[in-house]
Amino acid sequence: MQNSSENVFNLLVKPVCRLIEKKGFSVPTEPQHKAIPIILEGKNVLLISPTATGKTEAAFLPILSMLLKMPKTHGIKALYITPLRALNRNMMDRLEWWCNNLDIRLAVRHGDTETKERTRQSKSPPDILITTPETLQSILSGWLLRQHLKSLNWVIIDEVHELSDSKRGSQLSLALERIRYLINTDFQLIGLSATIGTPEKVARFLV
Repeated sequence: MQNSSENVFNLLVKPVCRLIEKKGFSVPTEPQHKAIPIILEGKNVLLISPTATGKTEAAFLPILSMLLKMPKTHGIKALYITPLRALNRNMMDRLEWWCNNLDIRLAVRHGDTETKERTRQSKSPPDILITTPETLQSILSGWLLRQHLKSLNWVIIDEVHELSDSKRGSQLSLALERIRYLINTDFQLIGLSATIGTPEKVARFLV
């Protein structure tokens, strides 16, 4: 349990801390203060907090920190799943700065991704892939990207409330189960949401 006076950013590796300082994030938000230590412990997390409270960084920064401590290997280490293509692009724009400055490869994949980019991802997979539930299903039908997912350690599901009680959510659950079977182990799950009326139900969906 972290003391309220401690800055949880200090738990992250130095390259991430330097970028946090460069961004001017001197004090973590409440979601970051509560979630970062738990994520670093490897626990599954459902983070519910209003918009503009730093939920994305609360999930993403500890994953970047853990990723930098791992040996450099081939394959997709983290999936960032969003319910909408437009949100995919927003996340790409938001997260690219961090990854570029840490020499971590980031890419986005959805139905409109050009063939050239799809081929590039198949030959040289990103460390972190932003995608949608439907595109994840299609990825699992391809041999090369399916092999790249054997390196998976983390899955972030954004706007998880949009998926928890729908056919798309069921398809996503099946896709994640297929990945568990593929890699023969489990991965850490982090769900993000601004509003959830029934958090217990969403938590059950998540894990």
